[in-house]
Amino acid sequence: MKKIAITSILIATPLLWLLNNQVFATPKKTIPESTYSQNTQPKDKWLRMSQKDEIEQIKSLIDSRMGVAALNQLALEGFIGFDCNRSFYINQPYGGFQTLMRVKCKTPRGASSAIGYSEIRVVFNRFESNIENFNIERVSEETGAGKIKLPD
Repeated sequence: MKKIAITSILIATPLLWLLNNQVFATPKKTIPESTYSQNTQPKDKWLRMSQKDEIEQIKSLIDSRMGVAALNQLALEGFIGFDCNRSFYINQPYGGFQTLMRVKCKTPRGASSAIGYSEIRVVFNRFESNIENFNIERVSEETGAGKIKLPD
């Protein structure tokens, strides 16, 4: 029994070595450029929503748990008030699946005692009209302009 095991190892080892070297010796195939272009993200192009679309957006925020969570975060940071203006945007390449709510206030706000933010942006990501998640970006003079370029 021991002789069979040793014989099988002696036969298998050179075969494995040969197969391993054959794999590395094969030339690499080039991948067409079109394959890479499918993986590139579309360029962000934010467009301001119409007043009718804004009303629908507000309704969808109130009807969604994640939308209410985002509104609660705005309230916690003090971005709900009479001196704050809100505007809504849609990311055109993603259609209605990515929207942005921008809240600008006349006086600096925020949960941080070190930095006051003049603006807060909430990006909502949707799947089948349900808000799946949201990201918050805070803008101030100290941090500079926001990462997201908006038309106005």
